[in-house]
Amino acid sequence: MDGADEGSGTSVIGSGANIKGTFASIGSLHISGHLKGKVSVEGEVSLSTEAVVEADIRAGMITLGGHLKGNLTAPGDVSLPAQSLVEGNVHARSVAALGTIKGNIVAADKVELGPEARVEGDITCTKLVVAEGAVFCGQSLMGGAALEGRQTPRGAKPQVGGTERHD
Repeated sequence: MDGADEGSGTSVIGSGANIKGTFASIGSLHISGHLKGKVSVEGEVSLSTEAVVEADIRAGMITLGGHLKGNLTAPGDVSLPAQSLVEGNVHARSVAALGTIKGNIVAADKVELGPEARVEGDITCTKLVVAEGAVFCGQSLMGGAALEGRQTPRGAKPQVGGTERHD
């Protein structure tokens, strides 16, 4: 592989693999195994339903089918299918959730909670769609003022697009 292509493909952490440490790539990453550490990927990160991850994940886009204990940060979209579980905060352009999130969500655009979604935390966004059957336990703050930090749930200042929040 020459230097121009190095790292720009899709890396795979397969089923049965157990990785500890930091993973960084300009490509994409698919996780089916276990990962503990930190992930920074310019492309897309996807977790299969078998994946168990204890890490903060920063990627262009994220599709999470498994269990994550850590924070998600993406300048793009985050998708959480029905069997997914996130124990941490989610920061993205938009979030589509059918799974469970135990943490706060901050989206520059829209948050959609599908009929199987469960959210235990605050949501800050410009548009919020909650389907019949979804469960949301927290406060919501919508509109431009919310994202500019003029008003926030419980006094916390939301941050979007690659910044981390330390409470």
